[in-house]
Amino acid sequence: MKTFVKFINHASVIVSDGSISVLSDPWYTGDVFHKGWHLLHETNNQEVEKILNEVTHIWISHEHPDHFSIDFFKRFAQKIKTNSIKILFQKTKDQRVKKFLNAQGLEVQELEFNKQCTLSKDYHVTCLKDGFYDSGLLISSHGEKILNLNDCEVTTSKRADEVFAVTDRVDVLLTQFSFAAWKGGKSNKGWRNEASNEKIKTMDLQIKKFKPEFVIPFASFFYFSNEENSYLNDAINRPEQLKEKLKVHAPKITLMAPNDVLGGDNQSLNEEEALIFWNTKYQDINSINLKKYATIDINSIHESFEKYCKRIEKNNSMILIRIIRTLSPIRAFKPVIIHINDLNITVKFDYVTKQFVETQEMAMLSMKSESLDFIFKNSFGFDTLTVNGCFEEEKKNGFVDATKTLAIENLNNLGIKIELKTLLNLSIIKLFLTRLYRVARKLDA
Repeated sequence: MKTFVKFINHASVIVSDGSISVLSDPWYTGDVFHKGWHLLHETNNQEVEKILNEVTHIWISHEHPDHFSIDFFKRFAQKIKTNSIKILFQKTKDQRVKKFLNAQGLEVQELEFNKQCTLSKDYHVTCLKDGFYDSGLLISSHGEKILNLNDCEVTTSKRADEVFAVTDRVDVLLTQFSFAAWKGGKSNKGWRNEASNEKIKTMDLQIKKFKPEFVIPFASFFYFSNEENSYLNDAINRPEQLKEKLKVHAPKITLMAPNDVLGGDNQSLNEEEALIFWNTKYQDINSINLKKYATIDINSIHESFEKYCKRIEKNNSMILIRIIRTLSPIRAFKPVIIHINDLNITVKFDYVTKQFVETQEMAMLSMKSESLDFIFKNSFGFDTLTVNGCFEEEKKNGFVDATKTLAIENLNNLGIKIELKTLLNLSIIKLFLTRLYRVARKLDA
């Protein structure tokens, strides 16, 4: 291959033809998802400076902090400007990411979905929409195709066919190899094992559909790093397992350590050394001090709740929300009951009536006080909680029922307000309900 792929960390690679070099999803240090994830390996600032001397563009797949690291762009904004590096990001309605990057003085080029964008005569990129907010990137360079699927849910034949209609066969496939979110709580080991197996099945499906010469497993080089979620590490897929679990595709699977290079004039690959490198990192998880949450007093949480109510009221039609919760068969926007386990208090809150009271009723979910306060303080708070898994379900369907209320800001962050025209968008409603149904089915299993 004339085009080369250099692995940096987690979901971050450089794809270059020597002239145009696109760096993906730079998250290199620190924890994300509210003290819930940490990298297996960190990339120090000196290494990052060198990386930024190599690249012409940075592509961000989506807003999750292991792909869009705000700390990275604040820390290295001056270097990015000095090197005239252009940021590539999907075109969105709210333009939140673009506005943030512009505020740092960075140049952003928006990518329209499924429309090829020319970076040079021989180097083109096509952004592929996935789900609510994710995206993949097809790079076409000198007749070679590199497909970066990161976290995209290309998990069914139908969805794979849709993507294939845009990409056709590719030379290199980069894809996630382990699960990355809550899987039913500590006692639900069965779901965790199933989630790991489903990732293997997904890789098998993708390899058969896109027929790559090389498959680079990535976007899973982290561990669950909190006292509340570290149990999730017991079922994650590890690199050493992949070739055994995917025997038929074993020759294609290319395991890479940081700074390894596939293709180009200076290919540098040693899979045995890469395997040793990652095995050591996984073994070290057990000796690393886990993150802990602080205890937040109930009055502070109540104050955060009041700001939460104002945010929801500003971004949605409260009249329509009241109508939906009265008439809708899916029981949306109902009060939520949470047990705050470090305070040993159960609270019932309702952003429609703005009530926040202690209760003896059965809780839907149990979590630390800092987690609940985080939900109230941040519009992305509930989305973060579902990823970091730092909570437990207290009663049957507790998570699904709570989600029907708490997911409102997930939608708002996508530019979807609870207003009349949203109800007419059946595709959004169908996607949201389908995902809820999938979770409910796993919890019932």
